[in-house]
Amino acid sequence: MQSVADRRAAGSLGRRVQQIVQQPLDGTEMRQALETLAATYSTQTVDSRRHRDVRSEMQEHTQRLDADFVRALGEVNAVFTDLEASVQHLDAQCSGLRVQVNSALRATESVSAQASLLVDEQRELAMRSTVARGVLEAFTLTDADTKVLDAGVIDDAYFDVLDRVDRTRRECQRLNIEQTAVSDLLAQLAQHEESAYAALLRWVLAEIRVLSRDAPEFSTRLKQALARLESHPVLFATATAEIASARCDALHRAFLAALVRGGPNGTPRPIEAHAGDPQRFVGDMLAWVHQACASERELLDTMFSRSAMQSAHVPHMLAAALAGVARPLEIRMQQTVAELAAPAAVYRIDSLLGFYKTLFARVCSADSSFVQIVDSLAAQARDKLAASLDALADAVISDLDVQSGVVSPALDVPASLHALLAAVADILRLHEDSVQSHEASSVAALVTSVIGRVQSQVYELVQQLGHLRPYEQSMLELNIWS
Repeated sequence: MQSVADRRAAGSLGRRVQQIVQQPLDGTEMRQALETLAATYSTQTVDSRRHRDVRSEMQEHTQRLDADFVRALGEVNAVFTDLEASVQHLDAQCSGLRVQVNSALRATESVSAQASLLVDEQRELAMRSTVARGVLEAFTLTDADTKVLDAGVIDDAYFDVLDRVDRTRRECQRLNIEQTAVSDLLAQLAQHEESAYAALLRWVLAEIRVLSRDAPEFSTRLKQALARLESHPVLFATATAEIASARCDALHRAFLAALVRGGPNGTPRPIEAHAGDPQRFVGDMLAWVHQACASERELLDTMFSRSAMQSAHVPHMLAAALAGVARPLEIRMQQTVAELAAPAAVYRIDSLLGFYKTLFARVCSADSSFVQIVDSLAAQARDKLAASLDALADAVISDLDVQSGVVSPALDVPASLHALLAAVADILRLHEDSVQSHEASSVAALVTSVIGRVQSQVYELVQQLGHLRPYEQSMLELNIWS
């Protein structure tokens, strides 16, 4: 009988053989194993003995590989041992350096704190520097702007820089920063602004020379320049005074030409050609001045288009411009009024002066020299009218006084009284036809005063005629006032 060990070995071997037989030959593991065996035992070296020693051969091969692996690991171990020694050496050196660094840190702790403060201060200074550059860029002129102002060429770019200077100055005044910095910025801007506006004023004064012509044409830039000069009252007053002076000279020459030469090619005729007709002569002169006044107002309104400037400056400039015609007009009016004798003719001149004085006062300031001259001429005409009526009244009284002792049987009245009453009737008729209602009270007072004085003195003279019977005295009075 077989022993139990043999049976167990046979059973184990059978199970092993059965596992090998049942294992598929096309498996990956089987293929790799066969390939390994094929590499180990080539065809030329295969024999029956070696087939029987495969296991031992594999074990030997495995042992050789293990030995090679152990030897390689020994070399690696030697390398790591050297590396460990190097690392330990480095660690020792790092420990020494660490001690030195800690000692240096303790020694430089105050310096580090100070450096930290300096870094913070540097950061703050950098921020302040950035803010300062931004402020300078916003509230100072660029090099290009400065070149535009220094060039002095008055164009749109020049006006844009002026507007920026003015806008920057106003914004700079609202800055809530250090007062010294604001003062420096304002001083710099003020310097640029002063030089720029001085150059602008010189250009304006040069452009104003064209306004001395009879039919001036000004550029749009002149209008823009005057609008910007308004913010500087002194410069603006200089410019407006020059404009008024130029227009005063132009109106003076034009008025003298209208008086002496008339219009182009003699049409219309010279105003002085009608000097023999006082009413037409005075009317033509005043009508020419009124037309010139309207033209000047239109010119100035176009030049100063903003309403605030118009209301503040144009009336005074217009009055200054009309001063050029005031003296020639005054001389000729005085001569004409002085030569008049008929009260009705004097009243016509007085009525014309009163009418045009009202028109001139609407466009010029009431206290202007030109309006005052026209008012003075009207007062002279009114005085001349009063003197003419007084002369007629004195003639009536004188004639009655002379005839008081030689009254005709028909109780006739002197011709001077008829002349006085005719003159008064003409004045009243002209006054009724006139549209001037403002002078009704003054004319009525003047006529009433003259007639009242004549009436009282005529009554006294008639009462002194003692040789007349009462009914004759009454008839004489009736003849005088009928």
